[in-house]
Amino acid sequence: MSVPKIMSSLQTLRVHVAPVGFEVDRIVLPAIEMKADRVWLIIHDNPSVDEGHQFVKSIRDKLKQARIECLQTEADRVELFDILRALRIIILKEKGNSILVNVSVGSKIQAIASMMACMMFKDIAMIKPYYAVPERYTSSLAKEEKQETEGLKQIIGLPEYKIEIPSDKLIRCLDLINRKSDGKRGVPKRELKDSAIESGLIQEDEKRISDRKRTKKQYSEQAAYMSLNKNLIEPLQKYWRFITETKIGTHHFISLTDEGKNALHFLSAGI
Repeated sequence: MSVPKIMSSLQTLRVHVAPVGFEVDRIVLPAIEMKADRVWLIIHDNPSVDEGHQFVKSIRDKLKQARIECLQTEADRVELFDILRALRIIILKEKGNSILVNVSVGSKIQAIASMMACMMFKDIAMIKPYYAVPERYTSSLAKEEKQETEGLKQIIGLPEYKIEIPSDKLIRCLDLINRKSDGKRGVPKRELKDSAIESGLIQEDEKRISDRKRTKKQYSEQAAYMSLNKNLIEPLQKYWRFITETKIGTHHFISLTDEGKNALHFLSAGI
């Protein structure tokens, strides 16, 4: 590989992320002013019912004129957790770059999701939110093909806070419960224990297993259940409230709560 190619591969790109609503300038002008290398557009997953979709071509054309790469992905613009899913996928793809999220565009739900993503995923990537102040507001009639705002007056960097999210291990456990669940009852606790061992979610007792090999015979039932309860079930149930445990007859079943299902929808992206 030549020196220029090596240097190019080591460069950090300036990546902007923007949900598409009824605006063009508010997406394009900040990207140009802050010298973006790439812009990700988040468009509605059903363009036929999205009145804002008419602005996508104009945005892409203007970014192309400015020699800024434009990529796009889809999400339901009225579903918070689906928007978060799309944002997480973009952030994981661009985690080696500098990511700037435009929280001033798109619907209110998209703006909320964008700000939440900046707070939730700041440990994954270098990510910052900003707000673009327009020069003026228009009549905002989408059917007249007129964007809601025009020009760019100011770009405001927003405060950075952090929202805690579950560890990757807990997210993988949620995914395991979801995949193994049998209807409303959920997954039998014994089956979850076995699957957790096979997936490496439960660590072996090194004092008992000197060669560090995981096998069900070496791993006592009691130690396995203790590890499952302490490291996976208790934090997911008591701290996050993402799962419930119910007893039916002599068997225990683990199932996802509605909060757990919503969290899994966007947190499982990329695991």
